[in-house]
Amino acid sequence: MAEKELSFEEAVDKLGIIVKELEDGDISLENALESFQQGVALLQQCNKRLTEVEAKMNVLVDEYGEIKIVPFEERDGVK
Repeated sequence: MAEKELSFEEAVDKLGIIVKELEDGDISLENALESFQQGVALLQQCNKRLTEVEAKMNVLVDEYGEIKIVPFEERDGVK
């Protein structure tokens, strides 16, 4: 059974726990490697989610025949 993907916030929290555990250094080398691998996977998941959100916040605007990326907060005069 596939594991449920964590929310962004859950992944960041879990990543923080892993970082603290690794910084403390009170785990075996094998467990440290396993935690590091899990941390890398969580970091990739967070980066992917941030990229998705950033893409959604950018709005394509056709201005004089040119496509221009406008940050979401500048769309329709909203600042």
